[in-house]
Order: sequence, then C-alpha cells, then structure tokens
Amino acid sequence: MFGKYGITARMSVRSKTNGGLVYLIPEIFMRLVSLVPLLFIWRLLAEKGAEVEMSVSQLLSYTYVNVLAGDLMIVNTCLSAWDFDTRSMEMFTRPMSVFGQVIARTAGEWVPMLLFFSLPMLLAAPVFGIQILPKTLWVVPSLFLSVSLGFAFEFIFYCVTIRLRNVSWLTYVIRSAIVSFFSGTVVPFRILPFGMDGWIRYQPFGSLGGAFLALYVGSADAAGVLPVQLFWNIVMWTAAVFWFRRSRERMVSFGG
Repeated sequence: MFGKYGITARMSVRSKTNGGLVYLIPEIFMRLVSLVPLLFIWRLLAEKGAEVEMSVSQLLSYTYVNVLAGDLMIVNTCLSAWDFDTRSMEMFTRPMSVFGQVIARTAGEWVPMLLFFSLPMLLAAPVFGIQILPKTLWVVPSLFLSVSLGFAFEFIFYCVTIRLRNVSWLTYVIRSAIVSFFSGTVVPFRILPFGMDGWIRYQPFGSLGGAFLALYVGSADAAGVLPVQLFWNIVMWTAAVFWFRRSRERMVSFGG
C-alpha cells in the first residue's frame, strides 16, 4: 500500500526535475524577490521607531521561514492547478485513493525546492542576521496540523470547483486571495490594527501557516495554537470527506 504512494511521490519529484535543475531558477528568483522587500520593510519600521506587537527579530524570522516553507504554509495541489482541463478525473481510474494520490503527488513536488532552495537558505540565515531556530519544539506538531488542514481546504475548494464546473480558474484566484490574507502568512496577525488579532486567529484559515509561524517565532504559545488547529482539522476533514463523496458523482456524471 505504501509502495504505490511512495512511487507516486518519486514520480512527482522527477516531474519537477526532469528538465534539469535550471528550471527551478525562475521559481527560486520569484521567492527571493518576494522575500527581500519584506525584510527591508521590517528593518525600516524598526529604524523609524514604529511600535508593533512583535520584535524586529521575530518579524524577520517570521517572513524568512514563511518564504522557505511557502509550499507547506499554503498547500496547493494538482486539484487547484489541473481541474480546468478535467485531468483530475484521471485519478479516479487508478487503483489508489484519490486523497492518497493528491497528498503523495504534492509531497513529491515539494522536495526539489526544499532541497535546492529552502535548505541552502536555512543554512545561510545567520549570514543575513536571521534568528532561524524555533522558540519551541511544539512547532513540529503545529506544522503537521497546518499542512493537514491545508490539504483539507484543497479538497473543500475542489468540491466548490466541481459544483461551479466551468469557473475553476476564478475559484482558484478567489481562494488564493482569501487564504493568503486570512492565513496570516503575509502579515502576522499580531501586528494587525483595531484588535483584529483577538478574533482573526481563531477562524479556520488562521490555523494554517500563520499559526505555525507565530509559534515558531514565539509570538504565540502552544496552549493557544494547537487546540485550535486540532479543532479545525477535525471539522474541515470531516466536511472535506463528506462533501467530496457527494461531489465526485456529479463530476463523473457531468464531465468535471
């Protein structure tokens, strides 16, 4: 059973590198382009004496780790990228769980960037003055819960795509915009104005990357993060499995 999914993951690794590592350069460049301005902004705020609820060191680490582990902070799978041409239907013809296929394929696609971008940047963090060590080991289960919840959301949004049929690209764009803001991966919840941190971190998207990053840099505690992440995992996976079982028949009947 594990062998099939392991082979699927290995094929996904090869699909990302079969043209050579040079094809990873554009993606690496774009991640660096998104990283540098944010690091500059946080340092500039510190020089101007801006008062925020997080230290400059925490903000720099928060942004740096988010870029390094960007694929894990907000999960994007083949369900989001492929449904516009109904290629996702091919997964139903294979003797494997659709859930297992998606997770194995996505994990395999993460490997090249983790090895050739995230790992070197992790080792280079002290050169840039970034505190890279996590504040607590509770970040390990938090990361697992964050990634797990990300997959649950993928299946839920896929069900939305099935229901709307011909507007998959619009669904993907709206989803990306909503998740990017409400997950807290771009702007930490702790520095949001008008007391928004008091409630926004408890909404379901708040248990994605933003929860893990807050725990990583020490701006939140495990007692306040992990129970919320676990709760939303239970709720969203229950919804994802139930809705997917009801939606897949409609996809097969109407062609996706």
